[in-house]
Amino acid sequence: PIPTGGSLARNVATGLGVAYCVREGAKKIGLKLKGAKVVIQGYGNAGTYAAEYVEKMGAKIIGVSDSKGSIINLKGLDSKKVLEYKTRHGSVVGYPGSKKVSTEELLTTPCDVLIPAALENQITPQVARNIKCKIIAEAANGPTTPEADDVLFKKKIMVIPDILANSGGVCISYLEWVQNLQRYYWTFDEVASKMEHHIVRGFNDTYALSKKHSVDMRKASMVLAVGRVLEAFEARGLWP
Repeated sequence: PIPTGGSLARNVATGLGVAYCVREGAKKIGLKLKGAKVVIQGYGNAGTYAAEYVEKMGAKIIGVSDSKGSIINLKGLDSKKVLEYKTRHGSVVGYPGSKKVSTEELLTTPCDVLIPAALENQITPQVARNIKCKIIAEAANGPTTPEADDVLFKKKIMVIPDILANSGGVCISYLEWVQNLQRYYWTFDEVASKMEHHIVRGFNDTYALSKKHSVDMRKASMVLAVGRVLEAFEARGLWP
């Protein structure tokens, strides 16, 4: 809780981090976020805030889902109104002007950005072969199978891996710890700005490695992480 040392921006951390990654990915591939079509699987904490923040960046949400079903509206959905509807009715299904579709139909709806924010192993090779997007930003943990990764890489779809895309919560945990250590607490904007710095740096380092080694960003993120551990080990050995 905030009164006992919690950090502001904690509630939005994962979704906001996803949005930062989508923005950086769009820059790399020359995709304009204004008017870009976004599909989000899963409308819990990560999905709703990812929707809110990519919408603020100019993108248009055209499809969402929850545990009870999936909906699309190619003309666009208002993320906050969809959330209000879900709160009142228990699901996004039935939202006025939307069409109910299957999970696979949602994931393969033509769009610019796909944000899987639900369960693991949702993007299988079969689904991957039919996906029609430019960026996949993994708000969920492990939504893409290893075999599907290979398919998506061959299709030249940028996959921003979960270890990077949904790391906003981990960043805020670190920043909360730092605030508690110094007994000085930052505003929402200060916390969000510091998180943005870490995520953007992580994204750029991962992207650079993926290009250097001609691998997808998931492999690059692991190369980067293991490399940092090795660097620390070489600098100070096994300690304590």
